[in-house]
Amino acid sequence: MKKMQVDNSKNQGAFIELLSLLREKSSVFCYKSDSKARGFATMLAQEIQKEDNLPVIRICWNENEQENHNFPSDTCSFYIFRNYTTSLIQIQKKISRKKYLIVVSDISKLEEGQNSRPYLRFLSILLRKSEEYGSTMITTIDSDSQTPLIRSELIPHFNNYYLIENGKLIIDNKEIPNLKYSIRDDRLYLEPVLQDDLNKIKEIFSLTAEEKKELDKIVGQSFDEYRTSL
Repeated sequence: MKKMQVDNSKNQGAFIELLSLLREKSSVFCYKSDSKARGFATMLAQEIQKEDNLPVIRICWNENEQENHNFPSDTCSFYIFRNYTTSLIQIQKKISRKKYLIVVSDISKLEEGQNSRPYLRFLSILLRKSEEYGSTMITTIDSDSQTPLIRSELIPHFNNYYLIENGKLIIDNKEIPNLKYSIRDDRLYLEPVLQDDLNKIKEIFSLTAEEKKELDKIVGQSFDEYRTSL
């Protein structure tokens, strides 16, 4: 497992505050043009797992992602492919007994062109169950892959939204500074930066007028399909 290191005591305080925001909450890290963003989120998840000694559940969209080389060997991986109900039942049984760290593979990896609605329903239910039982959930998404459906039906269910851009984590919390980060030699280094980008989070998760029209069209089509199936 990769080690995490913060380069001085001042930054250690900001790092501890960040972890406190993630614990027992659901968090989505939205990245833009940042190839190390997923590694950053993974390292945060690893640190929480290590400090709190939490069992881990991984949610995978691809069968090849089930290797747990970044997490303990007893990590439980669920490959989600149309087995939504079965997986939810199994996961709920686990998280109802004790708290877990739930690491969801990048939402951007959902195959293009496939019907995403069942996956979004699965995730929205999982988010509610995770919050109900006090587990911690962490995932990532490429800002360019977001659709109006994801913004309206999935993102609002997360407790925390963070934007990663140009090696900087933008935190929508006035009590904690934004963080500039770098990963070198499998170690994470953090540095507080001025809080000047809070509006970017609202911009990246909001719907444009055109997207609202597109969403209304998608919802209308789904309603018509349901009505004709009766």
